[in-house]
Amino acid sequence: MKTLKVTHAQYRVLQSLTRKDMRLLKKYPKVIAESRQLLRACKKIIKRIEAIPEYASRRKRQTAYKRIVVICQKSIDLVEK
Repeated sequence: MKTLKVTHAQYRVLQSLTRKDMRLLKKYPKVIAESRQLLRACKKIIKRIEAIPEYASRRKRQTAYKRIVVICQKSIDLVEK
């Protein structure tokens, strides 16, 4: 059996995985790369939403929402490829 060095954060994540999760990752290893892309998109979306002023005009909010939709669509397209 091979030994693998992991960081402390990776170790905590591995400890939280169930047998079902491990079996899924062995069967579909591509899931990990896809989830990273979606995580990056989620972080960008959170930053964009927090950047919208509380009393922004309707036009500014619409523009921000359009940009958020573009980020989401790009990440979904990359995952589906």
